[in-house]
Amino acid sequence: MNTHGKMFTTLIALMLLGGSVGVADEKTDAAAGQHSEIGIAQAGGAKSGRLVPAGGRWFPKAGLGLFVHYGLASVGGHQDLSWAMMKDCPWNKGNSGVMTPNDYYAMAKRFKAEHFDPERWLKAAKDAGFAYAVMTTRHHEGFALWPSKYGDFNTSNYMNGRDLVKEYVEACRATGMKVGFYYSSPDWYFSRKYRSWGYGTKGTPESPHLDMNHQPIAKLPAKPADCDQQMADYVNGQLHELLTNYGPIDYLWFDGGIRGALSTDDIRKLQPNIIINDRQHGDDGDVITRYYEAGHLPDKRPPYPLWEHCFSMVGAWGYTSPPRVRPRSMLTARLARVRCWGGNVLANFGPQPDGDMPPEYYTFMKTMQSWMSWAGPAVIDVDPGPYPQQCSVPVTTRDGTWYAFVLPETKEAQIKLTGVKTPSQVTMLRTGRKLTAAIHGDHVIIDVPADAREKGTVEVIAIQW
Repeated sequence: MNTHGKMFTTLIALMLLGGSVGVADEKTDAAAGQHSEIGIAQAGGAKSGRLVPAGGRWFPKAGLGLFVHYGLASVGGHQDLSWAMMKDCPWNKGNSGVMTPNDYYAMAKRFKAEHFDPERWLKAAKDAGFAYAVMTTRHHEGFALWPSKYGDFNTSNYMNGRDLVKEYVEACRATGMKVGFYYSSPDWYFSRKYRSWGYGTKGTPESPHLDMNHQPIAKLPAKPADCDQQMADYVNGQLHELLTNYGPIDYLWFDGGIRGALSTDDIRKLQPNIIINDRQHGDDGDVITRYYEAGHLPDKRPPYPLWEHCFSMVGAWGYTSPPRVRPRSMLTARLARVRCWGGNVLANFGPQPDGDMPPEYYTFMKTMQSWMSWAGPAVIDVDPGPYPQQCSVPVTTRDGTWYAFVLPETKEAQIKLTGVKTPSQVTMLRTGRKLTAAIHGDHVIIDVPADAREKGTVEVIAIQW
């Protein structure tokens, strides 16, 4: 392993322990820096009074989605997808895993996906309670996972025309997963000659732009007058392919924006029932994601009917070697916090270079399946609960039953209910153990004894009247 590989491995290990995502610490605002670089819509806030579109009524019930980042960086195993080409990012001050764009793009010749088997890893996720999937069809790096007629950097040029997107869509349908496409409107390969590969460079002697070998250059080449229009035509051509070649698509997950991209109305003419996130179209998107990425969880209930928290379960967004997976408690605790306020969690994993998921993924999904076998009724097809107004811990509701979550970090588990009568029955879902509820002044208090809890497990308490 080279020095950069060792540094990157160390960084990922620290990130997994410290709760960070990407080549960045969640405690630093990496998401904001990345959003600025790729032009994510920065409108003041999505319309809170909007209605859920008819085609999106499945989304609030779903609860949990599988995010899949797959691209050229998996070949190296020590690089963050796309961002590995960008030098001196503020969230990666040591430039761990960074490589020149020329070296990065050369990995396309070694990207084979010889064991790409989405049905296998989607079935494991479906069995573990995941309801939808979102896979990168093209990340900022610019390599498209289908044989696009637009551009010259896709599977038609490097994989004999193999269509990984088609295989993924067929696998979603075979496993009963809703189909989501991730698509980056910005394409760094398209703009590779006209951009600096140093983050935030100013083109001054103190802050020179960097070329594709990370060498300083005095001035960036001038873009052709019609470059932006060419970019828009190229992006819209690829979007048209994605929206017309694969049957009904449930969810379009943009990441970044450009001028001239298809509008939401244009997209719905091609896919009437699709839902769209907010990262290209801002307030015109259906699903609000841009405020709730990585370490950013809301501190109050968001005012949007559809919102989603995405973060990575594997440290970086794509595959890294050796593979790791964060503990189940991290995902289940975030799921509890997000579902109690009506959102979904989109949890990311990255396939190996050959296209299969690492063994650690399947082991994790088995543990998640075990938790969902008893906790599923508290997070799937539920309504948001009255937290914190009437319940001191995160809570969801369904058909008059409240599902209260006791997180592992809760030292003394005591649930305080306000403005309710005494429950007729209080039950721990994992064990079936009955708990007592007592009135103390204006509150109902439910004690969850320490010996009733399992270490590292998000416990769920069903409260009935």
